[in-house]
Amino acid sequence: MKDILCTIPLKQLCLLLCSISLAACATLPPPVVAAAAPAPEPETKPVVIAPVCRIESALAQLNNTISGNCPSDKLLILAQQMMSNHTDLNRLQAQLEALQNTLNDPASQGMAKLLSNQLAERKRLTSLLDKQTIAAKEQQKRANDLAAKLDALKEMEKDMLERSKKP
Repeated sequence: MKDILCTIPLKQLCLLLCSISLAACATLPPPVVAAAAPAPEPETKPVVIAPVCRIESALAQLNNTISGNCPSDKLLILAQQMMSNHTDLNRLQAQLEALQNTLNDPASQGMAKLLSNQLAERKRLTSLLDKQTIAAKEQQKRANDLAAKLDALKEMEKDMLERSKKP
């Protein structure tokens, strides 16, 4: 089974994943039974089967079935890890660079380039966000300092007015 999954191109594997997830959403019609005499049907509660329609759960099922020995399988696992917000971007980049050297399929190489570009863009945006967060904290501190100085000046002015009123 593992060897078969390794030889399937990435595009076909994605199509297989989508068809499996869509097939899980389908419901079968009840079987038709021919009866000689109409018997009263007992009231039964319908059985609700939770469909597997979410891509995350389908990817998790795929990860459970794939051992990860094939480079394209590892690429899929890296793509899934990139969806999480709590991943170490430097570690993912190192794994992706190591994986790019082992890919033979042009589709997998293209997918690896796409993931690499997305990872670089995510790292760039994360560093910009960090810089803006630091700048916003500095501006807030500066605004708080100026507000404190203004309050002190108002207090001094109020004291001076009180002194001038008292003869």
